[in-house]
Amino acid sequence: MKSALLGKVSFWLIVVGSAALLAPQPAWPEWLARMILSAGIALGATTLGVLLWQKRGRGSKK
Repeated sequence: MKSALLGKVSFWLIVVGSAALLAPQPAWPEWLARMILSAGIALGATTLGVLLWQKRGRGSKK
């Protein structure tokens, strides 16, 4: 459940950051859009890493 929420948050951070960078007349400064985009990518990678780590840990206990 928590990983699904983190996945959704990271997805929307990536979408918003990308849209802010690609907009012809952005409402946000470029540094803020880049920060949001990189935070979304980092959160998504961390979420995937934790999921894989948990699955690998469960498999080795059996």
